[in-house]
Amino acid sequence: FTPMLGVPLHGSRRQHGLKFEIVHGGHVNAVVLQRRGYVESDSPPIYLIPGMTADYPVYSRILPLLPNATVVDFIPPEPQESLLNYASRMARHLPSRSFIAGVSFGGIIALEIARILRPHGCILISSILHPRELPPWFRAWRIIGGRRCSALLQCVGSSASLVPRSICTSTTIRATKLAGTGGKWHRWATAAVIDWQPEPTIEFCPILQIHGTADTTFPIRYTHPNVSVLGGRHALPISHPTETANAIRAFTKAAELIRL
Repeated sequence: FTPMLGVPLHGSRRQHGLKFEIVHGGHVNAVVLQRRGYVESDSPPIYLIPGMTADYPVYSRILPLLPNATVVDFIPPEPQESLLNYASRMARHLPSRSFIAGVSFGGIIALEIARILRPHGCILISSILHPRELPPWFRAWRIIGGRRCSALLQCVGSSASLVPRSICTSTTIRATKLAGTGGKWHRWATAAVIDWQPEPTIEFCPILQIHGTADTTFPIRYTHPNVSVLGGRHALPISHPTETANAIRAFTKAAELIRL
């Protein structure tokens, strides 16, 4: 994680030269902000969408650092629902004057919500911008098709559950979540990502992509993040809360400056 970094942002604001500098641990120059009329208390809310394991407190360590942030609960998916339709239903509960953020699967949902709401900005944490950033072993499932392989996903989960804990890997443990009645959500979410067909890229809002260099779920070599966090794992807000929060604060301030 570079302590001083000028970062061009994805989205419609890039052509206007939107950048932010992370200076002295993540603070944008206060004098510049004051001259531009920025008041931090006026900053729009940040809505944080969790990862696929929705009950895991992935944001617990950054919430104290982001006082205007709120965690958003997932809504139940409809049978065979596409990711785009699901994001559309979630978007109905969120205001456009906001920043939409998400970790991993939640980042994909945040991105699709942002296409609809056109918020002040979208923040992807340990997530991806497009299916081509999925690792090869995940892209291989797209040949089969997600919604057609729900039974196969359940079989994978059941098989993983039989592996002795002493030799389980992190991948095996994740796969066990696909098994049984309790795995219904994970099977739907996994299938939705496999079938994810985003609309052709349009410039709808500034996007920040933060990624850890030690992420094994979505390896950084397949992505093109704005901010790389050295040693950061997939649960980046847990492994590196300060770096993650600093990048988010710098991004939201920069995004607000261009609106003044």
